[in-house]
Amino acid sequence: MNAVNSIIHSKTFDNGMICATEQTVIADKTIYNDVKKEFIKRGCYFLNNEEADKIRSTMLINGALNAKIVGQRPVTIAKMAGFEVPEDTKVLIGEATSTDPDEAFGHEKLTTILGMYKSKNFDDSLNIAETLLENNGGLGHTSVLWIDNVNEREKLNKFAARMKTCRLIVNTPSSLGGIGDLYNFDFAPSLTLGCGSWGGNSVSENVGIKHLLNIKTVAERRENMLWFRAPQKVYFKKGCLPVALDELKNVMGKKKAFIVTDQFLYKNGYTKAITDKLDAMGIIHETFFDVAPDPTLACALEGVKAIRAFEPDTIIAIGGGSAMDAGKIMWVLYEHPDADFFDMAMRFIDIRKRVYTFPKMGEKAYFIAIPTSSGTGSEVTPFAVITDEKTGTKYPLADYQLMPNMAIVDTDMMMSAPRGLTSASGIDALTHALEAYASIMATDYTDGLALRAIKLIFTYLPDCYDNGQTAVKAREEMANASTMAGMAFANAFLGVCHSMAHKLGAYHHLPHGIANALLITLVMRFNANACPRKMGTFSQYQYPHTLERYADCAAAIGIKGKDDADTLNKFIDAIEQLKARVGIKKTIAEYGIDEQDFLDRLDNMVEDAFDDQCTGANPRYPLMSEIKEMYLAAYYGTEYKG
Repeated sequence: MNAVNSIIHSKTFDNGMICATEQTVIADKTIYNDVKKEFIKRGCYFLNNEEADKIRSTMLINGALNAKIVGQRPVTIAKMAGFEVPEDTKVLIGEATSTDPDEAFGHEKLTTILGMYKSKNFDDSLNIAETLLENNGGLGHTSVLWIDNVNEREKLNKFAARMKTCRLIVNTPSSLGGIGDLYNFDFAPSLTLGCGSWGGNSVSENVGIKHLLNIKTVAERRENMLWFRAPQKVYFKKGCLPVALDELKNVMGKKKAFIVTDQFLYKNGYTKAITDKLDAMGIIHETFFDVAPDPTLACALEGVKAIRAFEPDTIIAIGGGSAMDAGKIMWVLYEHPDADFFDMAMRFIDIRKRVYTFPKMGEKAYFIAIPTSSGTGSEVTPFAVITDEKTGTKYPLADYQLMPNMAIVDTDMMMSAPRGLTSASGIDALTHALEAYASIMATDYTDGLALRAIKLIFTYLPDCYDNGQTAVKAREEMANASTMAGMAFANAFLGVCHSMAHKLGAYHHLPHGIANALLITLVMRFNANACPRKMGTFSQYQYPHTLERYADCAAAIGIKGKDDADTLNKFIDAIEQLKARVGIKKTIAEYGIDEQDFLDRLDNMVEDAFDDQCTGANPRYPLMSEIKEMYLAAYYGTEYKG
């Protein structure tokens, strides 16, 4: 299963144009039929004899590769050859027996076509591979072996000795593995893949004296060190705020605190409990309360001016995600005035290996985050979303240097939250938990937090919505759920629901929680497809299994269907019922977004959502056309099957 899905993942990456991608599969006769069934199950198409001959004629012209098929989709290639295949076919596979130079399926194809050979045993597989390399091209390039690399080291050694290729990759998708780094972190990344003198090249990797020799690199698939990061201190329980703040004087000896919040919270006395405590401890304080619901870079820069003038040793952000996000940006720019915001906003594949290195935080000020709603989880995350007011673009910033030093989760700060905020933030927290559990970067450490958060939200959100100012237990459990979901996605990250919600909010000014609520069940159907056109890339993510993951989430609230697909349907029904129960409307249109304006800006919104940082951790890597389908379904409320 892992081998087949990795091969498909490799072939659908750039439609097979990367020269390292698999050209031919050789499967032992004992598993050949199982391999074939898995290819078919995952959306590949096996050619019959007549179709195979048509593809041979189309693939090679006068013995050379037909440039018109390079990088094309299977449906396009089939039409060129004079027959049709299903629109969503991923790879065309032609079964072959001949290894002669005139066998087209043994040649390099640079497209979504695979040749497939049946071998008698392992030695026969090596013989076929050697002959194909000699007769049909590929000497010095890349070869891949799928084995039990713990118990079959002898086979690995034979493979390494006999293959005249410079990259010998084990249990890894070839196109991404050949490029390097993603699946083996000692394998230097490069898009220029030398083939040594076997392939008529001077080098087999980066230029150096050693490349006068044919040096083989045997790279086994590895999973890099994973992580779980959280604030140094997380305090929670109704009434814990003044007790937690005691540490500022009695443990840390702090002298000056700068409070960041919004006008509503300031005018309604939410900061009073904090300022009273600071006064009692003799800590001087100043408050900045001009944070807007969608904080802008200009707002953050204005706050930084006040911070620099005041020179605090503590920054306290109080509010929802907006105040905490703005506070984090102010903190960075206060500690490091020369830091470039747009450098910090650069996207990355792996947070540990980003081009831009965030400066070290906490040398001037200690950062405390205090939430007043149960939803964003920003008090325990390394993320901040800020809007460039000049372009309207929302930038999700991510780095563990942005993690607050202390989080104080006190239900007293949340008891008077209005119903609309309660419902939107509650479904936002549910979306955090669902996306963290489905993420390609999910771990056992994040899974437990996500599942518990889902259970708490289903149990307590309705009571919070109905009786928010008196439902102390429900408020406290929702606060816990929000923070636990925050810890989960702080480490597992989010997915395409948040990518789309970020842009829906930026383009049409819908509250973030509402945007997530309108999209989450559509994204669940999209992700649950066992045969996605493309899957996400992370070394620990081996094959599409999000349907089973959603079934785990359903089980957490006691839902069990006759199979996983039925369970998902029942789970989505339960989510839709919960949304309706807390006043969430069914469509984007119902929130007053003009249809023509929505359609006019849709393509730009789709492109920006695809380019969002959150997209990379989604288990199904989306096409722009697929994002557009989901946006349209969310606007009109039409049926969407994923």
